[in-house]
Amino acid sequence: MDLSRSSFDSSMAFLAVMALLAALLAVRAVPAPHKMARPQSEEMLEIFGASGAALLLTALLTGHVVDQLPIFVLFLNVAAILRYYVNRLSMPGVLWMTVQPLAMLVSGVWVSLGIVEAQLPFWVEGLAFAGLGSALLFFALDFAERFAREAVLTHEQWRRPIAPPLIASSRPAAEAMADRHEYKVSLHLPCYAEPPEVVKATMDSLAAQDYQAFEVLVCDNNTKDEALWRPLEAHCAVLNRRLGREVFRFFHKSPLPGAKAGALNFCLTVMAPDTEIVAVVDADYQARPDFLSRLTPFFDDPGIAYVQTPHDYRAYEGSDYLTACYWEYMPNNKVDMPGVSEYGGAFTIGTMCLLRAGPLQQVGGWAEWCLTEDSEVSVRLRAAGYHGLYLGETFGRGLIPETFDDYKKQRFRWTAGPVQQLRRYWHLFLPAPFAPPMPGWTKLLEILRCVAPLRMLFGLVCAIFGLAATSAALATATMAPIDIPDIGWLVLILGMMTGLVRTWHRYRLAGCSDVGAMIHGEIARMSLSYVILVAGIGGLSSKPLAWRRTPKFAVEATKETPFTSTLIETGIGGISLFIGLLALMSRDVLGVEFATLAFLGAAGFALRFLSAPYMAALAIRHVNREAASGGTGDVDDGRSPSPAL
Repeated sequence: MDLSRSSFDSSMAFLAVMALLAALLAVRAVPAPHKMARPQSEEMLEIFGASGAALLLTALLTGHVVDQLPIFVLFLNVAAILRYYVNRLSMPGVLWMTVQPLAMLVSGVWVSLGIVEAQLPFWVEGLAFAGLGSALLFFALDFAERFAREAVLTHEQWRRPIAPPLIASSRPAAEAMADRHEYKVSLHLPCYAEPPEVVKATMDSLAAQDYQAFEVLVCDNNTKDEALWRPLEAHCAVLNRRLGREVFRFFHKSPLPGAKAGALNFCLTVMAPDTEIVAVVDADYQARPDFLSRLTPFFDDPGIAYVQTPHDYRAYEGSDYLTACYWEYMPNNKVDMPGVSEYGGAFTIGTMCLLRAGPLQQVGGWAEWCLTEDSEVSVRLRAAGYHGLYLGETFGRGLIPETFDDYKKQRFRWTAGPVQQLRRYWHLFLPAPFAPPMPGWTKLLEILRCVAPLRMLFGLVCAIFGLAATSAALATATMAPIDIPDIGWLVLILGMMTGLVRTWHRYRLAGCSDVGAMIHGEIARMSLSYVILVAGIGGLSSKPLAWRRTPKFAVEATKETPFTSTLIETGIGGISLFIGLLALMSRDVLGVEFATLAFLGAAGFALRFLSAPYMAALAIRHVNREAASGGTGDVDDGRSPSPAL
């Protein structure tokens, strides 16, 4: 039997083609979250049609048919087993989840044989196998996480709720709620030095709730300028007169330590004694009238401790910068998080959420040491034996940071906080019986979420080190130039096509149909690479990290350049691009194929970091355009002008 690298070429090509076809079938089958557009009777056509098409296309691309038959048969058998034992998957989901582990297995063998056949120096071969082992480990962890995160794309049956109970949506809310117990809800609205008009609009939306048994506690903490908090105190009185009863209560506390968590903990001490549910709404979020009426019925299940709805935003249309930020947020909020919820990994994210008051107080309230006090409390609630839900439906919209610097600060907080959580609570995620009996998926998803920036950092370091070591070996003639097989380039191209289809599909499911907006969303995502890496490292520190809020005031015109706040990202991107060009110019030494591959890797690295000054330029243009238009502070536009402090 010929056990060489080339004997697996056809298998590699077959799996790459199969992945692309599975992605295309998912686009056809899933036009919207939790909605299947094709009858289940087409399953046999999908599996045999797709695998047959993959067989034919691979034969056309490689000129081989017989060599594919082993992987073809193995693929069908694994798909059949997966379909039988995981019947919640749609057939496109079965195909996608079958091709992933098989691709990991076959590519691992293919690369291993390639390393052996290359007859590399001992130290280079050792590094190559170490890198391969790390890559396979990361792929396996990523696959486990994506099994949950991609559930919206791959599942057709759901074990956990995906929408509010029918009792609250099949009839008008007022009529439905008249037939059932209304939980007493205490809505907590923390604010610090916020534009009064923005907060008053949030208060107005809460006053309009089609629900009776609720109160609103507005807690302004540490704002020195009375011109910012006195109007809120007065507006509480206005709303109470309008409602004909005392619903709103205002508190100004200074000094009050603990930032937002400190304000929320204060609210727990002054809320109505009969409170059953605590709701948290950020100062800029305008809630829908059915926020409470449609979500409180979930608490009929005594095991549910919290219900979270997505971060969503308003007043972004017409700005390339805000649009880029918006569509960077939404695929995760609308597509990934509902899948995580299906597998017990839902966590609270700080606004538009409801929590059961008793368990919240039982676990000690909000953590003032953590940058993400919202998701932190969900860890303790789950460790106490409760669980939560994340729904994909929007119930309120807030404001996007107006400057790129504030956008980065927000992401730093969101990234460093989970790392802090893992540092403190790692023992909660150990296997039973060494830790509380949380479901295995819950523990795994929480660990992977918390270490995501560290995985990214480790992957980048390994890639840079591997590229440098290989280049050094080639430059010193320690090893012969690497000949990258043609099948490698084919698999790379097919993989890129599959990635594009999958990314496009995620944006469509999030509600985006504009390709330009999708591209800007990806640029925004890449532009945060550096701050995510820094936040991952920062979260490991035992020193307290400063909690920085997101400003809501309209900012003034600026003359700064895009490089003012992105000097480091620009430097890293420029150096990466220089290294890539240097590799191309050294093709006689490195070999044309390796030099090309090195250039592509370095260029991709450069693109990731040079996206930051591009986003900064969009933000500067947005800010200056807003300033030139007058900055009227119209609440409908979502902003208030900066005060004369």
